[in-house]
Amino acid sequence: MMIVILVLAFMLTVGVAVLAVTTSGPKVSASMRYQEEAFNAAEAGFDAARMSIDDFFGDGLWANFTSHYLSGLTQHGIDMPFIGGNLEAPNPGYFRRLTDEQILNLIDNNHDGTPDSAAQGQLVFFEQPFVYQGANLDQRYRYTVFLIDDEAGTGAATDPTDTLMVCIGVVRSGQAVSDRILATCRLEIEIEMPQGGTTP
Repeated sequence: MMIVILVLAFMLTVGVAVLAVTTSGPKVSASMRYQEEAFNAAEAGFDAARMSIDDFFGDGLWANFTSHYLSGLTQHGIDMPFIGGNLEAPNPGYFRRLTDEQILNLIDNNHDGTPDSAAQGQLVFFEQPFVYQGANLDQRYRYTVFLIDDEAGTGAATDPTDTLMVCIGVVRSGQAVSDRILATCRLEIEIEMPQGGTTP
């Protein structure tokens, strides 16, 4: 009798687990799909930004990366890993300690799709849609791209010929920038100034 009860208990446990996995299937599947779409958006942002930056240098609009790093936005600077260079004092406003949504909220405080806090030239792209749905852009899929001084807060001198490109891909529930974010993906890629650029 005891063996039968144990077997039944085991089967019930396994059955509940299988039932839980089965019922969560569509949600997990949707989440994975949104995550993949967010990655695609971030990747599209990288491709577009790389081409734009090449054009900026090629057309002589940029001489180097110096004035194009994203900075400020938080009390101690979004690009500074530690407060005052003190390794015992991590900066809570450092971009790697913020979620993608927090970064987007810092840039666009009122969620109207226009940067409020970043200085002119500090964003390569902001909330840029890229997927066409018929003749119109599908506003649910967007990317934001900015540059971070990879030497900031390290004690080393800034190298104006290289930078960390940060690409954030976003998938939203609707067409408006204020709609709920379903998934985000962040890519960080070290890039160097194109050979045609000039150093200061």
